[in-house]
Amino acid sequence: MRFSKFFGYVLLFSFFINCGQDEKRNHLSIKIDAIIQENDSIQTFYTTNSSIDFNETQSFWTHVKGSKKNQTLSFHFPDSVKPKQVRMDFGRNIKQRDIVLNEINFFYLDKNFSAKGEEIYWIFRVNDANTLIDKLTGKLKRKDTTETVGPSLYPEGDKLFKKLNELYSKN
Repeated sequence: MRFSKFFGYVLLFSFFINCGQDEKRNHLSIKIDAIIQENDSIQTFYTTNSSIDFNETQSFWTHVKGSKKNQTLSFHFPDSVKPKQVRMDFGRNIKQRDIVLNEINFFYLDKNFSAKGEEIYWIFRVNDANTLIDKLTGKLKRKDTTETVGPSLYPEGDKLFKKLNELYSKN
């Protein structure tokens, strides 16, 4: 009995140690404070150079549970991949109302940077082909409400590229 109790404590201690280390893994994480009212999925694309030639092989999907309140969405890139450019396509749900982006935070090891409100559109630009934006409120919406392609954000020139490189630097 004493051995199993000791083993339980060791297992619990190991769990907490590993959880603490997980936050400093060798991958980029993005946390977005947003209002997305309907269940949906967000596709995140990335490149490992300065190119914005995005493709399906360097992308992943994240399911979002809809909420009328602010929520924090987390996106974790594959281990040891250092994205240099990022594109986000906000959903396929035609019933999705306006999406409100409040803040985007980028984390790598123990470093981070964020963009809040209008600052978001200093490092990202909307895809004018399918997205309408109100920069003052942060609302994004699809241009054609009959299309499944939702609003999307592309890097604004090399601004995101430079910010991500600073994040990865050892200084």
